[in-house]
Amino acid sequence: MSALSPLLERLRRIQPPPGAAAGVVAVPSAGDELSGEVAFLFGPLDEIETQSELTLSSARSAAAKQEAAAVEQRHRLLEDADADAQRIAAELLSQRRVRAEQQARALLAGAEREAQRVTALGRERTPALVSDVIQRLLEGGP
Repeated sequence: MSALSPLLERLRRIQPPPGAAAGVVAVPSAGDELSGEVAFLFGPLDEIETQSELTLSSARSAAAKQEAAAVEQRHRLLEDADADAQRIAAELLSQRRVRAEQQARALLAGAEREAQRVTALGRERTPALVSDVIQRLLEGGP
């Protein structure tokens, strides 16, 4: 049987005061000698409290380190994502430039073909037109 068992038994045997006071007394009083009897508990309780404070301090320190590491990791991830976004944007811009240059070359080639066609048509029609103009001038008419 532990040293605590007789103390608990003693507290159990204490009767609440009679009458109206029985309804308001929350903890029975065992007298001044009880504090001397429970004094052996204070040392271990102080040790437990000290250990809990050390554990709490250690946990807070570990949490602060984890939070700092998480912030650093977040910064690295954001930098990596920004670099990836810039690289992808540059690739897309390069692809769009290539397509635009291809379209411009195709338009220019089409325009050159059309200009050659119109020039050839003009060369083909010019002798007949000159002949017609000379004929009208010789006839003296408009």
